[in-house]
Amino acid sequence: MPESTNGAFGNLLITMPLKLSMNSNTHALILGALMALGLAASLSILAQDDDEAAVTGPLHPSQLAAESDMIVLAQLDRVDYERRRGFPVGGNAWAEVLVRYKVDSPVDLVRIVEEGFGPDRCYFPDVPIWEELPRFLLFLQRAEGRSHNGHRGGCMLEVLVTADNQYAVRWPQDSLILDEDELELVEELEFIGPGSTRDVTDNTRISREALMRDYYMEDVGDLTFRYTRGIPLDVFRNEIMGSGSLTRDRQQRGT
Repeated sequence: MPESTNGAFGNLLITMPLKLSMNSNTHALILGALMALGLAASLSILAQDDDEAAVTGPLHPSQLAAESDMIVLAQLDRVDYERRRGFPVGGNAWAEVLVRYKVDSPVDLVRIVEEGFGPDRCYFPDVPIWEELPRFLLFLQRAEGRSHNGHRGGCMLEVLVTADNQYAVRWPQDSLILDEDELELVEELEFIGPGSTRDVTDNTRISREALMRDYYMEDVGDLTFRYTRGIPLDVFRNEIMGSGSLTRDRQQRGT
């Protein structure tokens, strides 16, 4: 008996009597059915991808704390990113650890590796070399060797310094998700140092008004706005992240 194969389905062999294999209408029906099955499978895969994309996004800090292998307050040290059209698509960043909240052992410098492009990737912002480098609360997961990846549900929250030399998590942040009752923990604070202000020279009047309204920024002159809201870091640790997921052993934290 001859075997008939279609080029688009070269791995699929259809064995039929000669009379049937020569029937073009039958061929068309078979090919149509196979193509429909292939299309259905493709749509199923796309639907699964859409479902996976739907569940990604910023997570509440308590969930980040529970799922992360390392949580530290760290100051950016340097970055080495590959860029395409000005955007990072892979590379490494190093951050100097200031406070250890969840660690396997004492660590002073952490390496964060990343690849790919997307809002869930853990890339640090560009900072002019003459400015003091920013500080972040980092939520990390183990990678190869002693390196770490950023948590896909939110790897960093910006932490600012107050006028009385205390740390506070800036609020609001696009990646910071809080419950309604936790908004009562937000305080009006006087921030100083890196990240506390924003140059609005290139912003339109409408966008400046939006920054003042939505981000509670104040105009401090010279086309500069300053953040004014945050949550003290010790309050954030105890009331929002929760101490249950953090390292309690002082020797393990190196304190």
